Parts: sequence; structure tokens; C-alpha cells
Amino acid sequence: MIKIFNTISLKIALIFSLCTAIILLIMGFVIHQLVTHHFAMQDRAQIEGKIQLIQHILKQDNLSPNQLHSSLTDALVGHHDLVVQIEQPMGHIIFQSTSQYINKNQIIKTATADHWLNWKNQHTTYHGLVSEQQYNAQPIQIIVGIDTSEHLHFLNNFRNQLLYIGLGGTAFIIFFGWFAAWRGLRPIQKMAQVAEGISAQHLSERLATHRIPLELQPLAIAFNDMLDRLEKALAKLSDFSSDLAHEIRTPLNNLMTQTQVCLSRPRQVHDYKEVLFSNLEELEHLSRMISDMLFLAKTEHGLHLTQLQQIHLEHEIQTLIDFYDAVATEKNMAFHHIGSATICANPTLLRRALSNLFSNAIKYGQAQSMIETQCQTIEHKTIFSIKNKGPILSQEQLSRLFDRFYRTDTSRQRMEDGTGLGLAITQSILNLHGAKIDVKSCNDEIIFTITFELINDQTV
Repeated sequence: MIKIFNTISLKIALIFSLCTAIILLIMGFVIHQLVTHHFAMQDRAQIEGKIQLIQHILKQDNLSPNQLHSSLTDALVGHHDLVVQIEQPMGHIIFQSTSQYINKNQIIKTATADHWLNWKNQHTTYHGLVSEQQYNAQPIQIIVGIDTSEHLHFLNNFRNQLLYIGLGGTAFIIFFGWFAAWRGLRPIQKMAQVAEGISAQHLSERLATHRIPLELQPLAIAFNDMLDRLEKALAKLSDFSSDLAHEIRTPLNNLMTQTQVCLSRPRQVHDYKEVLFSNLEELEHLSRMISDMLFLAKTEHGLHLTQLQQIHLEHEIQTLIDFYDAVATEKNMAFHHIGSATICANPTLLRRALSNLFSNAIKYGQAQSMIETQCQTIEHKTIFSIKNKGPILSQEQLSRLFDRFYRTDTSRQRMEDGTGLGLAITQSILNLHGAKIDVKSCNDEIIFTITFELINDQTV
């Protein structure tokens, strides 16, 4: 029972029905007051007409008491609900339409603000008016009242009917309000069904946004976008797991194979040393891989930038050029740099990010080519680019170039020393600095572009 009252559809229906019931109650009260006022005005017009008629009869001369009584009786024919009493101040009754005496003291006590008079005779309620006039040179008082029993009976029935109609209408509105809200919230139920069917093996289902109400379309679009992100993240995670297994398996296989061969028969001491040196290289490779993965984990979860400094980018680039010059010379490659700019960054992290780009350009660049670097400031942005000759990469390869352990070589042979995490580390470091890195391949050239946003109020 508690769950039913905790539903959004029922809450909407109750709120809507409460507002409707209040409106119906006000409308019923206003209609009731208008009908009551209409009957009162109708009764007043009838009474005032009879008073004028009686006054006209009393003004006639030479009327005997019997003639006066007959004329007044004829004037009330067809008005059985009217009572008339004419009396002199001393209490002498000149005319009385009924045998029931109207107590003048009671009438005076119950006079209302609009000069209506109310009184009761034998459980019958009367509304009336009192008029003063001269008759035979003596003041008289004309009291005319009308029986309101029929009006009161009609108003009571009318009020009850309004109440029954209001209650029935409110119940009707509650039900159809709940039904409309339930129908309107069905897309949310569809979202729940889609969410229940989501698993690592099934992420392809999406909500049809064109069938969803406008109010829920932003939620449906965000839900579909979330599923797209999850599907891409899961695909990357699956590829990462496969790549990681391959990267770890290769050095482990080398270690086991060399150790098994070494132990297959007795050998000289220098043979054992060669195997140990070879194993040490593989272990160092595994160690670097683990260190890089730990660094990536720190940059993505909780690593905060410290020791930020204003760095002249051209000086940092020249330092890296001097460091890699000997390695580049082995492949007959040369460096060329133009431009200058200043950024706010952590020197150690920035140097590591740029070092990975330089190392990548030398490893995969064509021999006897030029590695070109450039930095400049444009519209509150500092842009650094590094360009080298290299193999043409497809759009799919470019989109995955920053994935961990991704290699463009489909054979996955480790031709160069490295962990396959350099570009991923570079991207993580730049993300920490609020920078963005892009890559494109055209005309046998690979161009990496880094964009730094300049923040004037950044603490150094």
C-alpha cells in the first residue's frame, strides 16, 4: 500500500485533482450564491409589486371594510405563498390573509442589512418587507411576506447535487489523471527495461527518442549518450586487457624460454651471466611498464598538480633537442624549431610529456628526414606542434593512437624498446594541465598538436 502512494503518477494525479477540487468548490459556492441571490431578487420584486398594489387599493375612497377586504383578497388570488397583514399602531388588524398572526416584535429583531425581514410561523420561514402608509387619516403598517420553503428545498437539493457532481468529478479526474501520468511516464519504464538488459555482452540497445515526450527527450538523449560512452569504454577496456596480456606475455615467455634453455644442460659461468643479463633486460622492461601503468593510474585518479611555474616553451624544447640529438643523428634525422611562448605548468611532468613525443618521432620517423617543432600564442592559447615524416595512418589508427599498448603494427612485434604507454602518458599529463592534444596524418607526415589554455589567475 505504501508503494502505491509513493508513485509519481499518483502524486501528480492527487495534486492535479486537489487543484481541480478547489476550483470546483469555489465554482459551486459562487453558483449557489448567485442562485440564492436570484431567488431573493425575484421574491423582492414580487413583494414590492404586491405592496404597490395594496397601497393603490388603500388609496381608493369610499371603500367599506367589506369592499376593502374583498379587493385585497382578490389581489392575492394565485399567490398562495404570500402572506399580508395590515394593522394600525395600536395593534388593530385591518386585514390578514391568513389566520396566523405576524409578531411585529419578532420581525423587527430579525431585520437584515438590506431591509429584508425574516420570521417563522409554525416552522415556516418567511421573507418580507414592511411599508408605512396613511389610511383614513391614520398611520398603518403593511407587512407582506413570502413563504421560502420551496426555495430552500430547491437550494438544498441544488447544493447536494453540486456536492455529488463535485465528488464524482474529482474521483473521475483522480483516475484519469493517474492514467494520463502513468501513460506519460511509460518511457521511464522503457528506460528501466533497457537498463535491466544492459550487460558487458549487450550494450547495443538504445531508446527511440522520437517517440518520447519532449519533457523526457533530454533524459533519453543523455541515457543513450551514456550507453555510447559505456560501449566505447568497454571496447577500450577489452582491447586494453588483450594488449596488456600480450605485452606481459612476451617478456615472460622470453624469461621462461631462456631460463629453460639455460637449465637444460650444464653451462659455463659466462653463459649463465649472459642469460641473467638478458633476463635483467626483460625484467627492466616489465618494471618500466608497471611504473608507467602506476603513473597513469595516479594521473587519472587523484594526482594534483604542484610546483607550477612559468616555463619558456622554446627553452624546454631546445633542451629536449640537445638530449635527443645524438639518437636522431644515428638515423640521419635533424631538428628544426621556430617560435616562442610561455605557459604555466609542472616542469617535470611537461618535460616527460614532450619527451615522449620526441622519442616517438625519432622511433617511427623516416630516416634522413626533418623533425619540425613550432610554438606560438594565438588568442589566449599557446599551441605547440611537432611534425615528422612517417607512415600514413588511417583515421581508425589515429583515433586509437593514445590508447594504452596500442600499436599500429598489426604483427605487434616489438621492434623498438618501449612499453606502448608513452602517448597515453602524454595525454594524461596534458589533461592534468587542462591542455588538449590532437594528431593528424597527411602527405606522409604525422603532426601532433598541443593546445594550452592560458589562465591569468593561475597560481604559480
